[in-house]
Amino acid sequence: MALLKDSSNKEIIREKYEELWNDLLIQDENKAIQVLEKLNYELLPIHQKLARPFRTHFTFEKALTPFKTHLTWIIPLTIIIFFVLAYVIFIRLSLWLE
Repeated sequence: MALLKDSSNKEIIREKYEELWNDLLIQDENKAIQVLEKLNYELLPIHQKLARPFRTHFTFEKALTPFKTHLTWIIPLTIIIFFVLAYVIFIRLSLWLE
């Protein structure tokens, strides 16, 4: 594997880098920092990667991302209500038949 400075594709890669940098300039500062940290981690040698795994910043916003739409709240709640209701009806029916 050749180094980038010796590569014949160096200018193509530089153009892609410039495009990414321009895209990064219009992003949120926290998002840009996170992207740069990931990139820095990917460029580390393997023994340093093993010494310090990439740390993502845990936030409740990230944890609740799947529940941002109403449908993802309605479906689990409907299932829970259905099983609780089925259990109550089963107990009432068995007590009534006894």
